[in-house]
Amino acid sequence: MKTINIGIVAHVDAGKTTTTENLLFYSGAIKTIGMVDLGNTQTDSMELERKRGITIKSSAISYTWNNVKVNIIDTPGHADFISEVERSLSVLDGAILVISAVEGIQSQTRILFNTLKALKIPTIIFINKVDRVGANCNKVFEEIKKTMSNKIVRLQKVDGEGSRGVYLNNLDETNDDVINVLSDIDEVFLEKYINGIEYDKKEIQEKLSLYSRKGSLYPVLFGAASVGLGIKDLLDGICSYLPFASEYCIGGLSGVVFKIERTNTNEKKVYVRLFGGKISVRDKIEVPNKDMIEKVNKISGLENGKLVETSSIEAGDIGILYGLTNFQVGDVIGIANDRTKNISIVKPTLKTNISAVNKEENRELFKALTFLTEEDPLLELGMDDGDKEIYINLFGEVQMEILSSILDDFYGIKVEFSNIQTIYKETPKNVGTAIMRMQEELNPFWATVGLKIEPAGRGEGLKYISTVSVGSLPKSFQNAIEEAVVKTSKQGLFGWEVTDIKVTLTCGEFSSPVSTPADFRNVTPMVFMEALYEAKTYLLEPLHEFELRIPQNVFGKAIWDLETMRATFDNYIIVEDEFLIKGLIPVENSKEYKLKISSYTEGKGMFLTKFFGYKEIPFEFTKTRQKTTYDPLNKKEYLLHKLNAIRD
Repeated sequence: MKTINIGIVAHVDAGKTTTTENLLFYSGAIKTIGMVDLGNTQTDSMELERKRGITIKSSAISYTWNNVKVNIIDTPGHADFISEVERSLSVLDGAILVISAVEGIQSQTRILFNTLKALKIPTIIFINKVDRVGANCNKVFEEIKKTMSNKIVRLQKVDGEGSRGVYLNNLDETNDDVINVLSDIDEVFLEKYINGIEYDKKEIQEKLSLYSRKGSLYPVLFGAASVGLGIKDLLDGICSYLPFASEYCIGGLSGVVFKIERTNTNEKKVYVRLFGGKISVRDKIEVPNKDMIEKVNKISGLENGKLVETSSIEAGDIGILYGLTNFQVGDVIGIANDRTKNISIVKPTLKTNISAVNKEENRELFKALTFLTEEDPLLELGMDDGDKEIYINLFGEVQMEILSSILDDFYGIKVEFSNIQTIYKETPKNVGTAIMRMQEELNPFWATVGLKIEPAGRGEGLKYISTVSVGSLPKSFQNAIEEAVVKTSKQGLFGWEVTDIKVTLTCGEFSSPVSTPADFRNVTPMVFMEALYEAKTYLLEPLHEFELRIPQNVFGKAIWDLETMRATFDNYIIVEDEFLIKGLIPVENSKEYKLKISSYTEGKGMFLTKFFGYKEIPFEFTKTRQKTTYDPLNKKEYLLHKLNAIRD
């Protein structure tokens, strides 16, 4: 049996979860349709999701249609959970983008579509809620063509929209939309069409399937999921227009961890998509970058709306593995390939302190957040060495509210947030070197370490290289140095993480038998910070790529606002009666601009943003962050802390 792994994505309230429920029901995978309002849907399993009526965590479920197994991953719709969406997208063969026929394209719709397009994920567009008052299918279709892609193909006609009597008619494969789009992307098709050579319907259907599965065009279907209208056509369309998993399979074991959960008994559930090979119960799997092997002691597979225990999963399928206690989201199993690369289009741009309302529960809070960080590594949990304050990274206020509710509902801990900051970074200006020899002044440790720091290319992160052979400095000591470099780089001269940096181990000496890895972990931070101090650092600020659409009458105000916020932008263009401006803008300066735009354009303006990257900030706007660890630059204070810790 062939398999397709699909994701269903949409803006909030477009009807994504209802569409999923109806796909499961009409395929026979479930006997009754769950309702979002009643909180009994298959995919929104968290109590919090049921209460709020939104998807927070991605979930997986399957059905069978036309002898094809379809695994569905239902993803969140709110922008604050875009990291959940991205992790899901990394394992998909195709996607369904649900758009409301009433509300039309929302800012999140555009973000999701652009992400799917950038990742070359074949997509069917499903225009939902055609029975609702205010539905305007033609307007939404033209809006998609105008603002998202002109490679869209309408496959149905909607009659009686906006009423209970609405019905769908399938359009002939030779309709103008199909002919025009195929002519644009297939030169042979265009040449034959111009020369009057007619294609039969079967040939055109084959072309539609071919180019849809390649992601070159986007079929558009209509429906009203809440009453089941158009669902069977969507079931057929998924099998006809999205690629099978076998098209992406490779030789040898290859898979990626895209989700982690814990059971009620705290057992770890590792969700895996396999691109090659097979995993069976009792197989031993290497944990990436940790020099350890773990055994799979149980596997659950997806089967017609249920999780069933199975002896193995094979290439192309999704399964849940038990017994892998050290795996994290994004870890590769077996051979890495293009499809197993961890997607990281969007990074959190906010850092906040979090504490239990009852301060005696802070230890339990840190433990709970450790589990939640397994599910979402982008939280980047940390603790201040001095006052033991806990801090995490977030996308926005909605995620903050949800995290607060999860900690209260699942762990019984009420929390509060404080000191919310935009996340800046640092990068070296010049080359810096330092060396500390064992047992010299201010180095009481049995370890000699020499480091060279220099700038790396933008976007390269931290690159670590050792020029010291394992023969002269054992691997365990070298690993300790690298670990300390990574940890120390989290707080540079201004208190922010140091990135786009190349660190070279130039010297390493030990004394047998007294030297230990701890000696190297303790001395390395002092060497790193001394070299960084010599190199100096620039501060980098996070930027969003933006797209601003505004009515012509507020153009002057918009330009003034953008310049005030230090935005950089290209020349504007006029699209019908709107100005379209694209460019880059600092995150810190534009946090509230969506609300401001909505206000001064009376809801007619649109401000879309997505994470772009980091860029050097003018010196006068430099921001510092209080250090959360003892600063190795202050060697006496740092050593006092370390030596006291050793004595304790």
